[in-house]
Amino acid sequence: MKEITRIHLAKTAFSVEIDAKKSLEKYLNSIQKNMHADAEAMKEIEARMVEILAERGVMKEGVIGDDDVLAIKNQMGEPRDFSDDSEDSTDELTDDNEKPEKQLMRDTDGAVIGGVCAGIAAYFNINPLWVRLIAIISPFVTFGTMVLVYLAMWVSMPPAKTASDKLRMRGKPVTLAALKEVSADGNSTVSAGKTPIAKFFQYFVGAVVLFTTLAILFGLIVGGALGVSVVNMLGGLGMQMWAWGVWISLAIGGIATVIFGAIVTRSIFAWKVNRMSVITMIVAASVVFMSLASAAIFSAHAGLEYARESQQLTKKVNIDIPDTTNANSIFIDMPVGNVSRINSDKFKVEAEFVDLPKANKPEINVRRDGDKIVLSVSKKCNAIFFDGCLNFYKPITGLKIYAPAGVNVSGLFYHNSIEMEDPES
Repeated sequence: MKEITRIHLAKTAFSVEIDAKKSLEKYLNSIQKNMHADAEAMKEIEARMVEILAERGVMKEGVIGDDDVLAIKNQMGEPRDFSDDSEDSTDELTDDNEKPEKQLMRDTDGAVIGGVCAGIAAYFNINPLWVRLIAIISPFVTFGTMVLVYLAMWVSMPPAKTASDKLRMRGKPVTLAALKEVSADGNSTVSAGKTPIAKFFQYFVGAVVLFTTLAILFGLIVGGALGVSVVNMLGGLGMQMWAWGVWISLAIGGIATVIFGAIVTRSIFAWKVNRMSVITMIVAASVVFMSLASAAIFSAHAGLEYARESQQLTKKVNIDIPDTTNANSIFIDMPVGNVSRINSDKFKVEAEFVDLPKANKPEINVRRDGDKIVLSVSKKCNAIFFDGCLNFYKPITGLKIYAPAGVNVSGLFYHNSIEMEDPES
């Protein structure tokens, strides 16, 4: 029957046999004496011991025996072999130790965002710059799919927290000397902190993302309210249902985009991302892509329905031109669909428009501007925002202009769309 006591290794509680405890204490004191290891290095060494014990099935609150301590010594090596006065033996032991299998982890020390690219570069022993360049280009080639892949890898890849994690990430043997070296490098990195250029870049990118998110939020509010007015103008039509589908899809996608931008902004300023934030970003990005896809589907159906219904609702009206004396040009100062010019001895204008049930009938005004006749439409609509709502809806679908051959016909946006027709047609 063996006596048991309690110890803590790297803040992990274990039960240990008295003889095993004495042997382990002697081993740790020898490491500190021979290797001149500081507190941080000893912490990393104890963390590696906890990992070795876990590999042997001794978990937290488990019992450590003499065999477990012997296994730790055999795997980590004797401290005198790694003292500052025995460099030759260090190389020999490094060769004799079996190299562990590489493990894909996030390199948080060399991270720009989440350490995914740095971890992949460490695993394949290449320069992180090349991995980052591929990561920057790939979203444009894959239409954003690689963003979701990056976030998924961020969640699934564990971070390399301890010194032994960082060694296994690079496929290096986990020895006492290696643990001390990694711990020393980590302390120098922490003490160095971020350079002023890195801080400027961090806050600059954060500010850009923040203002972009605020702009999207403003557009979501204004565009959402204006969209309701436009959809209401389609009352009585079958396409209104599909238009509501477009509006709802874009609204959901806009909200998800704002949430995504807010989390990214917070993460950039804090320079820290937790697992819940990454999961939320993945969900938000997925919602955005699904919303865009559904909006495209609803838009296609709405367009087909509008094309069918507009044929039934299209009406024609003749525009009176009271004064045509010495007029040598006609200018179309309004949004319109197709424009046809027909040679004729007399001036005449025919307009086609879609008579939507809840939209105001377009009123085309004719005025003289010197030797030019100007056609425009009165700016009346049912929209809540912007008096110039015709920028969003084209009530006039077509114009037929009859004029003498010497009269020039042009438009603000339609110089290349005016078609000539045979008078006999």
